[in-house]
Amino acid sequence: MIPYGREHSLDEADRIIRECIARRGWSIDTDRLGEGLVAAKCFLLDAGGEILAFGGGKGAPDAAYTGAVYEAVEHYYCKASALPQQWDYPAARAIADDPRYAALPFLSAFEQQPQRRLACRDYAAYSGEDALPVPLFLSFPDYPGGARASDPRDDFDYTRALRFGSNSGTAIGASFEEAALHGIGEIVERDAWSLFLMAHYLGGDGVYGRWIDPASLPDELARTHRIAERRVGGRVRLIDITSDLAYPAFIAVPERRLEDEVVFSHGCGASPYPQHAALRALSELVQCVDIKRDTEHLAGLDRLALELLAAYPRLRDCAMGEIDPRRLHRTRWDFVEPARQTPQRLLPTVVADLRARGLILYHAVNHREADDFWVVSSLSPELERFFLVTTGVAMAPGRRGREFLERHRRAAAA
Repeated sequence: MIPYGREHSLDEADRIIRECIARRGWSIDTDRLGEGLVAAKCFLLDAGGEILAFGGGKGAPDAAYTGAVYEAVEHYYCKASALPQQWDYPAARAIADDPRYAALPFLSAFEQQPQRRLACRDYAAYSGEDALPVPLFLSFPDYPGGARASDPRDDFDYTRALRFGSNSGTAIGASFEEAALHGIGEIVERDAWSLFLMAHYLGGDGVYGRWIDPASLPDELARTHRIAERRVGGRVRLIDITSDLAYPAFIAVPERRLEDEVVFSHGCGASPYPQHAALRALSELVQCVDIKRDTEHLAGLDRLALELLAAYPRLRDCAMGEIDPRRLHRTRWDFVEPARQTPQRLLPTVVADLRARGLILYHAVNHREADDFWVVSSLSPELERFFLVTTGVAMAPGRRGREFLERHRRAAAA
């Protein structure tokens, strides 16, 4: 069976990626955590045994293993150092003055050093509008660094801006369309999660998000929900956080903080197919719990995030992740599952639907491996990055988030 949003069976996909790894003289070291819903880990190694990248997979065992290998390769191509250095170096003023960037919450970082230049590459619009020059640091976590050292044309001071970068939206797939769909799903998911964080922790007493009654879930989803509860050792809330973009998105969270955890674990999922989105959220929750239990230093990172936000109690609450059920709507599963489409048919539909809601999406190709796979980076400056607060980044919402909060507060006061 071909998985949701994919073009190959798991066996075929696994064969393709392993052949690619072998051609390069690379190797992989994999491991699995748990049973039923599992978390798989994959270290991608060069010919000398040095780690090139790490990937994680989730879900059923075979899917988790293959997913981890693909994600490791994807993460290798999430590095600016892995790309040909064919970049432009506009002055920061050009970014600050571009109205397409007006929604960013950190625009002042460009305004304060307008003459300095920074590395950018062009992203094409999925819907045909003009290309967007995108600063590399926004989508490449390793930039600046060694990639900049070889070209002095980049003299921008990244001290204040660097914390806002994220590789969210970069995805690997068997085709351009497959990779693009998964990247778009990720940035829409992070936007929906950001809006939920704002509503729940910054939005006063208003109610936002729909807590789904487990008894109403479709059979496969109900089974996965039960497995997730067994795996984490407690009750799990599945919450619909679909935003005004009408792209199904969910979070899955334990009712209580698990033993030895510093902050609440959570899982997120988004997909044009609601059941698949919810399955992803539940699988990611289990993955998050397993990885934290297996990786001691992650607790230290959680403590650091809380310490960095100690002066901002509401932002610290976002990072802690405790959800008040009194501020959730209670509902039953009421999603209508659309007919499955191939990625080639689905991508234009998704792009057109989001464009009709005012969202322009952009993309750039990080890598193409002949006809085997693509790695595509997708983004929209309009979408919220407020989710970064959960990693300890003290930040304000962007324009979209501010407008959302204003509407949310008005509705709560009505």
